[in-house]
Amino acid sequence: MTIGHRRVNPEQSGYPGGRAPADPRELAREIVQGARSRDGLLVFADFERMLCLGATNGRGAGLPLLVRGALVALVSTPATGVVINSGQDVCDLEAHVNVPGLIYAGYRGLRIRGAGMTFCHPIAARLRQMLPLLAQELSQCLVSLPGVEVEIKELGVRVHVRRADPSAVAVVVTHAEALRRTSAAEFRVWPSESTVDLFPDVEWRKGASALWILEQWAHEGRGQPAVVYLGHDHTDEDAYRALREHGYAVHVGPPATESAASCWVADQAAAFDLLAQIAFAWSLRPAGR
Repeated sequence: MTIGHRRVNPEQSGYPGGRAPADPRELAREIVQGARSRDGLLVFADFERMLCLGATNGRGAGLPLLVRGALVALVSTPATGVVINSGQDVCDLEAHVNVPGLIYAGYRGLRIRGAGMTFCHPIAARLRQMLPLLAQELSQCLVSLPGVEVEIKELGVRVHVRRADPSAVAVVVTHAEALRRTSAAEFRVWPSESTVDLFPDVEWRKGASALWILEQWAHEGRGQPAVVYLGHDHTDEDAYRALREHGYAVHVGPPATESAASCWVADQAAAFDLLAQIAFAWSLRPAGR
């Protein structure tokens, strides 16, 4: 069974699907060799539960120093792009990450901005006109619930729940779902620990978003780079399938047996190490290439 370009005996590995976890340093060397042969590198990574620490949804959590250093080194290297995927609004994502030169894919790729690229899904853009009314109706539904603030974002509406009682989030979700059923069927409800988002329910998966970015990269004369995609759960399978022929689809954490990822690393710490090793090795590429 192939891991990157190496083979592992499924009967001897003892790991899920017969595939052993890749060593971050070896995998980084292999990735950089492939990127040098194509004279370019494009790295995709999820923000939530992948790059950040301190919160399961990533909101309010900073980047670890190792990750921030790797991102800065990568975007400072010629012929290199870094894409940060998130369910958040692009403006919030930029504020949390705060590394100039990155490509931000917010709302799961419905809105893309950075490094000369800009994209907004046309259906999501059209639905913007509904946001003020949606926010007003939500505010009216939640007027009796203390510690709640409704905010209009770029492509959706966010409800902040500023109460220690976690049951308040469940109450907001109930009201938001009722509103969606009656007057906002084009939106979906996405709760987290302290917020509830309503954003466009558009069929635009991570794979489609990633391929659009890759096509734009080539269209702008930046060549056909080697691609690395770092993901962590079942929602990344579409991106794994779309991108693995262009490079490496790396699952973080023990994968499902039938995962489309081309290889996997053991955990988030291994993913941090892989990112840092790629950044270091790639930044040493010969000048002028």
